[in-house]
Amino acid sequence: MIIDFIINNWILAVGGLILGICSGVLTGLFGAGGGFIITPALNIFLGLPYNFAIGTSTCQILGASGITLHRRAKAVAASLKVAIFISIGIPIGAFFGVKIVTNMKDLGLIKIGTKMINAQDFYFTAFFCTFLFLIACWLFFDNFYLRRNKSEEDDDDKGFLAWIKIPPMMNFPSIPHGAFSIPVLIFIGMTTGFLSGLLGIGGGVIIMPILFYLVGQETKYATLTSTILVFTSSLFSSILHGLHGNINYMLVIFLITGAFIGTRIGVALHHKISGKSIRKYFAFVVLAAVIMVAIKLILMILR
Repeated sequence: MIIDFIINNWILAVGGLILGICSGVLTGLFGAGGGFIITPALNIFLGLPYNFAIGTSTCQILGASGITLHRRAKAVAASLKVAIFISIGIPIGAFFGVKIVTNMKDLGLIKIGTKMINAQDFYFTAFFCTFLFLIACWLFFDNFYLRRNKSEEDDDDKGFLAWIKIPPMMNFPSIPHGAFSIPVLIFIGMTTGFLSGLLGIGGGVIIMPILFYLVGQETKYATLTSTILVFTSSLFSSILHGLHGNINYMLVIFLITGAFIGTRIGVALHHKISGKSIRKYFAFVVLAAVIMVAIKLILMILR
């Protein structure tokens, strides 16, 4: 069956392998599953309809994050407590995200100017582009303006949400500024799950910045917590997308094979660079995704 797939769909097989490697590097280095790159890439370069791109990407992220956690198993304990509470909200958010994707399958065509465009593709591409652009703007503003004179060592900042004291509160080893609200962590999980189900991303593109800027985790801890959450959110989203027939399982095999290679590279790089450098490089990766999706959106309108 795999041989037949390679012969008849060699572009998908090779493309999936390359994208899997890229995703593995991103997961191992940043704790982001790479869905913000993989999902639009599957649609733009490999021609998968967005519902299949989202479901397949989610399944691949599950494999990549699982491999990364295996490679960093000894360090998981320090971030596990935060991840557990955030994970409580993930299934709820994932359910609603997948529900929206499923309901948008049959939207048909919409008119943009003089052109008729697939509604699902247009709406998801436009939302994806806006979502990633806002994240990229904040990352560049923070890393290259607010923190431009700070040392290369990981910053020890109090999270913006630390002032919300909704009980119960709990102390966490990876959050250095005192007790943090458990309900706030659960709400973060709901947001992550929703984005995973809606956009086919593990949530790492937003959860890593949230953990650092809003919760107050140091970057090294935030990347690991993010990986745990990416694994959890993609697990629930993969199950739901599988039930709705949104996954190309043969392509997933090649994506995960590539991820096996990429995560080894990403984890090795993670151990060699500082937290501040990780955040800077992450800003450029998100910017690259914005440019890719923006080009797709422009071509969609102009063609």
